[in-house]
This record gives sequence, C-alpha cells and structure tokens, in this order.
Amino acid sequence: MEQGKVYGVALGPGDPDLITLKALKMLEKADVIYYPTTVNSKGMKSSMALRVLGELNLDKGKLMPVEVAMKYDRSEVNATYRQLAQESIAHCNAGKTVAIASEGDISFYSTFAYLIEDIKQAGISYEMIPGVPAFILGGSLSANPICTQTDKVLVVPEVADGKELEAFTTANETVVMMKVSKVKDWIVSFLDNPRYQFFYGEYMGTDKEYTTGSINDLKERRIPYFSIIIIKQSKAQR
Repeated sequence: MEQGKVYGVALGPGDPDLITLKALKMLEKADVIYYPTTVNSKGMKSSMALRVLGELNLDKGKLMPVEVAMKYDRSEVNATYRQLAQESIAHCNAGKTVAIASEGDISFYSTFAYLIEDIKQAGISYEMIPGVPAFILGGSLSANPICTQTDKVLVVPEVADGKELEAFTTANETVVMMKVSKVKDWIVSFLDNPRYQFFYGEYMGTDKEYTTGSINDLKERRIPYFSIIIIKQSKAQR
C-alpha cells in the first residue's frame, strides 16, 4: 500500500474568496480534513476555519474538528497537537491523504508548526500550502501600503507594555500587532498620540468584520481575540 501524505493547508484570513486555488484543490483531493476549533473558559466553541471550509462546497463528511483550549498553560494544547499528529500519521499509513487546515498562512503562527517534528520522525511526507495572512488583508482594507522602499516592518504576537511598544515603533516604520485583546487595557491610550497613525481590524474577511482608523471608535470598543493593529509613524514624525 502506498503511504499517504500530510498537507498543511492555509485558508487565508477569513474570506473564502481569498483562499488560493492550490489550497482549494488540495482540500477537494484530501480524504480527511482537520480544522481547529477553539474552546473558551466557558466551554463555548468557535471556529474561524470552519467559516471558510463551510463555504467551499466540500464533502462535510471529511471535516474533522480539533478542539484547542484557549489557555496560557500550553500543556493541554500540546497534548492536543500530539494527538492530531498521531492521528494524521495513522491515516497516512493507511494510504490516505490528510489536510490540516489553518487560518491565515500555514507557516505564520500556525497550528501546523507544532506537528512537523512528529510527522518528520514518523517518516511521513508533508507539504505546506501558503495563504494570505490577516495583516496582509489588513493592509488592503486600510487602503494604504504596509511598507514602501526600505521601510522596516515588525510583526509581534505579544507586547509587554507601552514602553516596549514605543521602542518597537521607534525602530520600525510599521509595527503589526497580533492578538490585540492581550493589550486591550492600555493600547487605546497608547495610540491616542499624534505620533501614530493606525489601522484596527477585527474578524476581517467575515460577516463580523469591523475596521477603523479613528481613536474615538476604539475608546469604547471591546477588543476580541481575532484582531490586529497596524501602527505607523505619522509622516510628520519620520
């Protein structure tokens, strides 16, 4: 029996129209499609990945959710990734083609990154199919370039405090902040400064999309997990 293969398939930032043709063809070909679904502290489930997959006319019987707990303690999440890797390896040994789908780009803060070592050790072939990351969509929605010429761009998943963010914005023309909900207690007051221009986006590419570049819009805004901010030095400061 010929051994199967694992594909890490990027779904893009949330708009089904932004998935690549290569990714769509792979999902149609796959025997099994795993996708992440998050579970919060109240036990409620949600899946940005399923929002995309549900619009692609795929065989629903191939879709397999993987519950990922939203916790800072990584022990439970790591166990989930290990189990996913082992199930994928078993399917491949049975000759099946496995797709592991993830929002954004498959090599950019993706679930798939945590599976690669186990897949390699099992001697299973794998391929990573790229996609559009959320901040690239953000740049388009802002109607402004993220960078030009020799601009430096820094993408950060976590910032300790305003002092650290100030250092980042001083050293780079553009700073992209992921997971903005972690800094919701102070980010609005930080941005309320003529030194900065910013673009804020949440649930981009979905029916829940909200974007703004106005500090007044953010002052009373509840910032969710699926949000980004693109911060640029104002032209007067360059």
